[in-house]
Parts: sequence; structure tokens; C-alpha cells
Amino acid sequence: MRYAKIVFSLLALLLVVSGCGTKRQYFEPEALAGKVSYDGSLPGSIVDAVRDGATLSNGQVITKKGLSNVILSEGFVYLGEDQGRYVAASKCGALQIVDASKKVLFTKECSVSVASASLKANILALILGSNELILIDINDGKEMMHLKQDNVYVLDSRIAAPYFLGDLIVFPTLDGKLVIVDAQSKKPIRDVVVSNEKFFGNIIYLQVLGDRLVAATKSKVVSISPKSISFLEKEVKDVIVLENRIFVFTKDGRVILADADLRVIKERKFPFATFAGTIYGDFIYMIEKGGYVIATDLDLVSTNVYKLPDEIESHIFTTGDALYYKDHFFKLNRKK
Repeated sequence: MRYAKIVFSLLALLLVVSGCGTKRQYFEPEALAGKVSYDGSLPGSIVDAVRDGATLSNGQVITKKGLSNVILSEGFVYLGEDQGRYVAASKCGALQIVDASKKVLFTKECSVSVASASLKANILALILGSNELILIDINDGKEMMHLKQDNVYVLDSRIAAPYFLGDLIVFPTLDGKLVIVDAQSKKPIRDVVVSNEKFFGNIIYLQVLGDRLVAATKSKVVSISPKSISFLEKEVKDVIVLENRIFVFTKDGRVILADADLRVIKERKFPFATFAGTIYGDFIYMIEKGGYVIATDLDLVSTNVYKLPDEIESHIFTTGDALYYKDHFFKLNRKK
């Protein structure tokens, strides 16, 4: 009996200690420069968001240009847009391309869900949830390329979309590679392994900086130029590319400024900050999940923190000058 009491006491102590050890700590700014209030309401709440757009509960779409008039079919979410044509998909693998008047321009039933998509002219580039890479001519519906990559089982929800780059099409795969396809022959000509992690190893970011590609997984950033390939290993939350600078936002609240070859120039630490999104231009505005906007100049010298009306608990979407959250939005030039 005494032995049982000792074991029970030890277990209770371990629970108390582990409970204290796992207590989450939150970002607390030293001072506030002001508060942000919403500038208006949206016709619906955000139900899904990708890097270039968001879908509202009423089917309307927000793109980098702002709220559009297009209304997607029920059960469909926005994946991409090209010249007023919107690519959308359902969870079951149904895909549509519609115009602003809701006219259906193209449909396809995929065997699995569509992870990401991009459209340029008559070429539709798809990445399926099964890690299949597909090129389709939407004029006749024929597949021009179909490549199966390694199986994946667990994905990071931040999934990058294919990128049309001149005579090339870059596919950011779900197993951490960049597959570069010749746009004329529709055949792969090169692939680059960014990360080979078995879980959550998909490409989460893909952008072009001059003559180089910048991509990232959750644990590594790569910068690829005609002359070299550079890597930066960090726990990545987000990446943005501005001119000859690359900004890496980490899961432990750091902002790292690097040059085009990923050589670190400077970094700032915001203890316990959890970045939910960024707005950038002449300044960088980091949206912090605890309900703050952290503003900094491009040299990471000066910083101001503003209080948001809400903590960030669901999808957000940002454009060059606005934040959209739930069924509200605000413009950066309306700080109070």
C-alpha cells in the first residue's frame, strides 16, 4: 500500500511539473504605438485561404486586388486566377474554372483532392493531394503531362502553387522538391530537392527574385540562381522576397533579413511571437496571433506595435495594404 502511495505521489508530481513545463507563453509588447480598428465588413466570413486569395462563406473571393464580384459554386474554394478566370476546387476533387459572371469555362473530376493549381492562357497546372503533377490544355481537356511523385501522408496546410516562369513551369511538390518542366515539350528537365522530410515536408513558399527561384519548406529555405544554390535551415513560418532581400519569419518569433544568396544580414527577435501573416511594401507589417500588428522598416531597425481588435484564431488573408479576418477588414492607412 505504501509503495502504491509513493507511485501515485510521484505520478501526481510529474503531472504538475509537466503541466507547468508546457504552459504556453505569449508575445507581450513593451509598448503600444496605437490601436487598429476595422474599416468595414465583408459579405461573409473567410472559410479558406491560400497565399493569393481567400474564399468567403457566401462564395465570393478576395484576391490581392481586393474583394471580387465572382461567386464560386457551393462547396468550392479559390485556388488561383488568371485574367479574370478563377480556378476553384471542392474537397472531393471536382475542379472548375469560372469567369466573373459565374460562367463555367472548364470542369474536371480528379480522383483525389486538388492541393494547388495555377492557370496561364490555356495551360492549367495542377498538384493533386496524391502528389501527382498534371498539365492540362483547357481548350480540349487533354492532359499534356502527368507525373507521379513519391507518396506523402501528412502535409503542412501551407501548400505552394505551380509557377509559370517564361519557358518553364515550376512545380513545388508535396514531398519537398521543385520539379522544373519545359513549357514547350511538357517534359521535366530538372528537379531540386529542398527537403526530404517524411512528414510536413511539402513546399510552402515559391517565388521569383530576378533570375532566381526562392522556395521553402517548414525547415529550409533555398535560393536557386543560374550560378549557385544556397540554403538556410530554420523553422520557417513564412518567407517574403523584396528586391534583393529575403525575409524569413521563424516559428520562434524571429525575423531574419538575408541577401539573395541567403547570407544573413540581420535578425530581430520578438519573444514568443507567433506570426500569422505579413503585409509588406515600404514597411513590413507582421500579424501576430495574439492580436497585434508588428511594424518594422526594411532594415529591421525601428519597430512599432499596434493592437488588433481580435486575436487571430482562424483564416486570415492579406493584400498590399489590407488585412481580412473573419468577416471584417482594415486598411493600414487607417491606424488609430
